[in-house]
Amino acid sequence: MTGTVFLADSVLAKDRVTWLAVDTVDQHQSGSRPSVPPHPGPGEQARIWLEAHLPDFDHGHDRASVARIERQIEGTGATYCYANALRTPARESYGLFSDAVLHRLPPRLILRKDRLGLLAPHLNSAKQVVVSTLVNDAKLRGAVTLQRNYGTGIDNILAGTKGLERVSAYSTPSRMLSAGRVDWIIAEPVEHARALQAEPGTQRISTRSFEIAGQVMPVVSYVMCNRTPTARKLIAQLNSIMAGIPERPWERPYLEQLDAHERADLARMTMPKSQ
Repeated sequence: MTGTVFLADSVLAKDRVTWLAVDTVDQHQSGSRPSVPPHPGPGEQARIWLEAHLPDFDHGHDRASVARIERQIEGTGATYCYANALRTPARESYGLFSDAVLHRLPPRLILRKDRLGLLAPHLNSAKQVVVSTLVNDAKLRGAVTLQRNYGTGIDNILAGTKGLERVSAYSTPSRMLSAGRVDWIIAEPVEHARALQAEPGTQRISTRSFEIAGQVMPVVSYVMCNRTPTARKLIAQLNSIMAGIPERPWERPYLEQLDAHERADLARMTMPKSQ
């Protein structure tokens, strides 16, 4: 009888996968925090849908710094996956990647609506913002995050510009914009909305986002796992699921957070190129 129970338990056992999310909580903050973010971003929202369609695995969750996520993906013990990874040559050398999961807008200029009239000199014929002239306009104050990668073209311009507010935390420019301390920031629209959602008491100022000249490719993210047999099986199932559902419902929560002109810009970026 004991042997029969043991065999049944073995058959029913599922491979364990721990999904990691970036921990944005201040590490000096006291008290416990949930293993999943209270305000899930686009990658976490996609992960929730995909996980529900992968019943063959035992799913766990944890939050970690970006550095710790990288270390876990480099390891070969227990299986760890991260649902919002960008592909880089370094990561491809040690991680496994799914097919594309999310297509997001690249960073955009987010401007106070009451400053729209001042933006016209900095728009090209396609109504895209020319950052190289904007940053030198004393009538429009901007804030950027130190050591953040906005894209090579933008980074080079910002590095040589004086007069910008430069802060260390990703969410600070959004709070400064909403408080009226600056007129523009560069961020993904959903990222800006999440920064304000995390602080319900923050003042809200109406804004509009604009495409930046040269930033015309979508940001594509993937599920990235460490190299284990369980991860290989999970990614194979995940790719099969995504290939069979052209409507891509796991991207819907992200799209619903964009306004009409942002969705139109993203649709144009992701439209298959004609042969």
